Amino acid sequence: MIVVPYVTLEGITLLDKISRRGRSRKEVSELASKLSEKFERLYLADEDGIVKNKPQLDLAQAVCDEIPTLYECGVRFSNNVIDVITAGADRAVLGSSTISNLDELRGAFMLSENITFKVDYRDGILSFDPHIAGRAFHDLARDVHDIGISEIVVPSKLAKDAGAAKKQFGFRLGVIASMSERQSLEALGADYLVAEDFGSMDGNE
Repeated sequence: MIVVPYVTLEGITLLDKISRRGRSRKEVSELASKLSEKFERLYLADEDGIVKNKPQLDLAQAVCDEIPTLYECGVRFSNNVIDVITAGADRAVLGSSTISNLDELRGAFMLSENITFKVDYRDGILSFDPHIAGRAFHDLARDVHDIGISEIVVPSKLAKDAGAAKKQFGFRLGVIASMSERQSLEALGADYLVAEDFGSMDGNE
């Protein structure tokens, strides 16, 4: 199981979850390049896109040019996925709390097969779509699998359910969790750990 660092893009800076230190555009490419020496992939959460529907595609491209990137930027509608792929993302991450409905998820997959579905969770699965919100993970995973999507990212609270569903549907599984959970997630069959506490972005750790 590999570790995928989780970093946040906000405004004109790249923010480290640990230090919350802002990075200028000039530093973005250098840092992404440095991370590529230690990690195979990177998870980039674009808060401006997720919260404000104003993704920072130009800065995201600077990251994607240096390291294979799972890029989440709050895609609401299927046609928006083209912008994500054009920015150079290895995978466009579509979150359950931002994608409008399953039909838009299906439409996005028709435009690009490089789609990762992320399940957002807070006391239940979050979504504007009643066909997604509050459902059992297994049932939602079946529908996502039927669309053709082969990669799902979940929070650690859903790791056990996701591990069981993976055995049946065979999708690639990523779990957003701390490094301390690595061993238990590997036992559940997770393919990669999306870690907020992966270490320093300066490469000193």
